[in-house]
Formats: sequence, C-alpha cells, structure tokens
Amino acid sequence: MPRTLTRLQGSLLILAAGTMFSFGPLTFRALVEGDAWQYLFYRSISAGLVCTGMIVAVGRNPFRSVRTAGRGQVMAGLVLACMFMLFIVSLSRVTASFVLLLQCTSPFYAAILGWVFLRESVGRDTVVAMLVAAVGIGIMVGAGLGTGDLLGIALAMLLPVFLGGYTVLIRSSPIRDPGVPTVIAGFTVAAVSGLVSLGGPGLMLPVRDVAMGFIGGGVLVGLATPVFNYAHRFVPAADTSLLLISEIVLAPLWLWVWPGEVPSASTLLGGGVALSAVVCLTIRAAGSDSPPRLQRGLGLHVGALPIELGSVAGPDREHREAG
Repeated sequence: MPRTLTRLQGSLLILAAGTMFSFGPLTFRALVEGDAWQYLFYRSISAGLVCTGMIVAVGRNPFRSVRTAGRGQVMAGLVLACMFMLFIVSLSRVTASFVLLLQCTSPFYAAILGWVFLRESVGRDTVVAMLVAAVGIGIMVGAGLGTGDLLGIALAMLLPVFLGGYTVLIRSSPIRDPGVPTVIAGFTVAAVSGLVSLGGPGLMLPVRDVAMGFIGGGVLVGLATPVFNYAHRFVPAADTSLLLISEIVLAPLWLWVWPGEVPSASTLLGGGVALSAVVCLTIRAAGSDSPPRLQRGLGLHVGALPIELGSVAGPDREHREAG
C-alpha cells in the first residue's frame, strides 16, 4: 500500500525540521578559529556522510540511489548546494538578523514558482498568513538590520530565491530517496569549500570548530533535510516556505541565550507575530487533509527514516521502488 502524509502531518514535520535548522547559526557563531569555507567543508561533508549512511542503513546502494534519482532531484541537490554556500558566506559578512529576515520573503518566490511550474493556486489562508508574517517582519526590520558589505547583502538576497526554487523542485520530482539531494549538496559543497580552504588557511582546525561543523551538518542538516524533503511534498509550496519561518524566529532566540546576542524588543515582538502566522496556518491545515495532487512516494522511507506515517489506498506502481 502506498504511504503518504496528511497536510497536517507534513506541516508538523516541516516545523520540526525548521526548529532543527534554527540551531545552524549558533554552531557557526561558536567557532573559535574557523572561517566560513572551513566550516562549510566540515558541515557539508558530515551532512553528506550522514545521509549516505542512512541510505545504506535501510539496505540500499547510495550510488544507485543518486544515479536513479532523476533530473529534478539532481537539480534540487545543486540548488541546495548553492543555498549552503549562500547562507554561510552571507552570514560571515552581514548580521544574522539580516540573513534570516530575508528568508521570510521565500514564500512569495515559492508561490510564484509553484503557480508557474506546478499550477498550484495560493489559498486564502496562505495569503492571509503571508500578510500577517510580513507585518511581523516589518516590525523586526523597524529596529534596524545593521550594516554589512554589499557582497554579503547581495548573497543574502539571493538565498530566498533559491529556497523558493528548491521547494518547487522537490515537490515536482518523483520521490525516491529523500536523502539524495543532501548527499549531492553535501559532497559538492565539500569539494568546493575544501579546494578554497586548501588554497588559503587549510583544513586544520581546533577540535571544537570541527565538532561545530559536524553538529551543524551531520546532525542538523543530515537528519532534518531528508525529513523536510519528504514532508513538504504534501504541503503547498507557499505554505512550506512560510512554515520554515519557525527557523527564522527561533534562531535569534538561541543566539540570545548563547553567546548573548540580545535581540531588540521589536525583534521579539515581530518574531511573535510571524510565529503566530505559522501556528495558525498549521492549525488550519488540520481541516484540509484531502490527498494532494503530487503523491509519488511510498512513505518516509529510504534516505530519511524507515518509518511509515499515514496511508492512502490504491496502487502507485509507476513510482514504486525496485528492491
């Protein structure tokens, strides 16, 4: 029997993934000596290795999984690689608030791209949630984003565009191994950042910095991204990006707790407004559990976690895995 998720289940998993992603800036800020490219190397290679190990753990060949993933999944992996680099390099040049707040515009790009390529209409609840979230972001921006160099600002502005495109690519490609895009992204970025680092300061870092890279990649990205890849196939593209605002709201809180980057009152107020939009959207999803148009997987399985959540009746042999 094919396995699938309800829209509510998918929304909750995306929220959980966003919460895990929110600890990423904290691991980068915790570095002692490492620069952005050195951190990227350890973060990316550990993410790739963890996802490869997960595919092996459920009895599949990771090389075959990548080879048979399809053009959409490969493109998604390359877009994810760009997102890895854009996020960390921009984070090293401008404030975390600037980088994170700009990601709140990704629902608009996802909605536009989803309408163009997937013919997905944007529901009224989603539009209202976008507007409420935009008000929250406006409050946060009102406190001032700080200053940064032009390259960092330009890179940060590209990030939500890539995030919107990634959402559409994952939803529009047949699901096989949800960990494949992370495997492709992880090893691609590791190769690029490794070459950049070897041409400069090298890859030798204190144990703490290496550990931060492995936590940021192997734990936060390696475990959460495959779950996100699978779950957001059952949530509209615009809603998916909006639900990821949980990452944007929570990350400044972790930086506030440690290492003490105290957010302004307007940041807390605006974050609360934006988070309320996410919570309301998730609650509304409970009443919209009709099967989505793109059901092409067997469940939260290969490359993610070997468990099953929810089910629908009827064969799906065209996209059923061999072996």
